[in-house]
Amino acid sequence: MWYWNRSIDDALIQQVGKVFPNIDLRAEKITDYDSKVRTSMAGHHGVPDLLGINSNIATYFPDEDQFVDLRTLGADSIKSQYLDWKWNLGVAPGGKLIALPMDTGPTALFYREDLFAKAGLPTDPQEVTNQFKTWDDYIQAGTKMKQATNGKVFMFDNINNVFSQAVGQHALQYFDHSDKYIGTQDIVKQAWSLANKVHQAGISANIDNWTTEWNAGISNGTIASFVGAVWMKQILQDAAPNTKGKWRIARNPGGDGNSGGSFLAVTKASAHPKEAFEVIKWLENPANQLTAYKSLQLFPSTLSTLDQPGMSSKEDFYGGQDTNQIFSVAAKDIPRFYFNEYSDIVGGAYSDQLSLIAQQNKNSEQAWNDAQTEIQRQLLR
Repeated sequence: MWYWNRSIDDALIQQVGKVFPNIDLRAEKITDYDSKVRTSMAGHHGVPDLLGINSNIATYFPDEDQFVDLRTLGADSIKSQYLDWKWNLGVAPGGKLIALPMDTGPTALFYREDLFAKAGLPTDPQEVTNQFKTWDDYIQAGTKMKQATNGKVFMFDNINNVFSQAVGQHALQYFDHSDKYIGTQDIVKQAWSLANKVHQAGISANIDNWTTEWNAGISNGTIASFVGAVWMKQILQDAAPNTKGKWRIARNPGGDGNSGGSFLAVTKASAHPKEAFEVIKWLENPANQLTAYKSLQLFPSTLSTLDQPGMSSKEDFYGGQDTNQIFSVAAKDIPRFYFNEYSDIVGGAYSDQLSLIAQQNKNSEQAWNDAQTEIQRQLLR
């Protein structure tokens, strides 16, 4: 089995030999993961029996013939245990189920309670949820934050995040089910408009995620809030330990979405597909998903796990809030959305142009047109 660091609980992997005495599982942690997997699959050489796949699973659909259709091994009998939208993401265009769900990435609104209070905004998570029903509500609050802090505190971290999270709340995003590009239609245009509203209002810090500048902005109170996935909880705590107790989490403005989450597949290279399926079925059963959450904060894709007492705890960093109450409800409410192998490429083209708007004040209409040109160039390759 190939997997990457913190994608599967090592303690669970070590138990496989005890649960299945007839199986010798050799688990290998791979760095530069996608590159190695794609090289092996392209050469049909050295491919493992079991393969972890990240949230970019749609980019593996062109190679669906290299995966075992898990339905032929009885996967349909456990389908009801999993979140429907997550299960569906593992179904290739030809109808094959190429992988079982692992973790998920439901999103929510992270916000600084003290900065919201300073701006005269609601601070209780339920009140924030009630008041920030739409992105426009959220943007109006951002203007209030700017005025109350003399422009020193920004409601948003960056406009790329506004765009991608707004798009991610819809079932159809860049492509329809026949793989026709629909990125010029209302959903994407509205998300583009929202990102530009935030830019024009001057309420974005224009700080990219995963940077030292973002960490600093989160630590020093330059950034008052952001929409992010459940796995951002740990990133936030690591980035800004000095802000412990000041953060809270509310439901997303505009609807629930997902960002990230992984899968586990059986490849055609396996001489023992039935046994391989039994292993992944066990690794990703509801009880073991709870174990993986407790050890690695891998947020479950199994429905019953979301309601287990072990998923609830008051978190000091979030002022004693049980934030999983927010994320568990969101996970069940995410629409069954559609991704294909080109979705990430299209999203990247929009992101590049939004960065130019944010950093160089590029004309929005020109940026939109340039994004479409680049998307068409990529789709025609």
